[in-house]
Amino acid sequence: MKWPLNREFAFTIIDDTDNSTVENVKPIYEYLISKNLKTTKTVWVFPSRNSFKGQTIQDKDYLEFLRRIEHEGFEIQLHNVGSGIFKRQEIIKGFKIFNETFDRYPILHINHSSNPDNIYWGYKRYGTILRFLVKLFKGKTRRFYGDETDSEYFWGDLSAKHIKYIRNRVFNGVNTLNYDPQMPFIEKNKKYSNYWFSSSDGHTVEEFNDLIARGNIDKLIAENGLCIVYTHFAKGFLEKDGEINRTFKENIDYLSSQNGWFAPVTEILDYLLESKRKNTVNLFYINLLDFKWLIQRIRKKIKYGR
Repeated sequence: MKWPLNREFAFTIIDDTDNSTVENVKPIYEYLISKNLKTTKTVWVFPSRNSFKGQTIQDKDYLEFLRRIEHEGFEIQLHNVGSGIFKRQEIIKGFKIFNETFDRYPILHINHSSNPDNIYWGYKRYGTILRFLVKLFKGKTRRFYGDETDSEYFWGDLSAKHIKYIRNRVFNGVNTLNYDPQMPFIEKNKKYSNYWFSSSDGHTVEEFNDLIARGNIDKLIAENGLCIVYTHFAKGFLEKDGEINRTFKENIDYLSSQNGWFAPVTEILDYLLESKRKNTVNLFYINLLDFKWLIQRIRKKIKYGR
């Protein structure tokens, strides 16, 4: 890839809002600001209705924090309208509140956990082969209804109208483009989605630190690559004494000193999209992605036990 401003690589982060509060993520963002790294944070509109915790855009102090980082060049996107069960009318209301709060609709969405309104999730996220295997070996799989028009959880029309990018697969390696070189792409049989993209696994502070260790960053530079890290800054990035994890800081220090393009996710995906001649992928490509993803999941289970 040829990156803007003659940069040698591109790097960004998606931080999902699970368990996120001003107290446990603000120091992380202040540190990213000090290093001039611009990234993406997802949010909820409504309070959680299940075991997940965290603040929402309706909490005054949290909203002030979000406005602060948005002013600094970070972007705010959506992780469903909330955690738990939310039906169509509430989802419509959530989109309206988001628009009224940020003067725009969200354009990036990441499905959250087991929300029934997740769109093209569960077995529907895969191609033909893995979909068949999931149904065969898992029996009755959990259902997700965001794309089903006869469901009370349907919001596919909102997705098609407002959401430009949806994340699907997560891989272990630092160069996300090595695993999904065609992203962002269209899947013809998923009419309520626009473009899909993949990310690299930084789920917790342990995975994140392993992913962006100095050797991996050197590899990313050598490959002229792109890393889109998917993480949760509320999961262990702050130590019990309130200090930022030392290894995380050291890795970010090294990363930010390199000649990289550090921009929010949608800005980078827009750039990739502009450079593409073909946007739609075939089933062979989807099945190949699934195979690579499955191998990666097995390796992660062996290494981290999760």
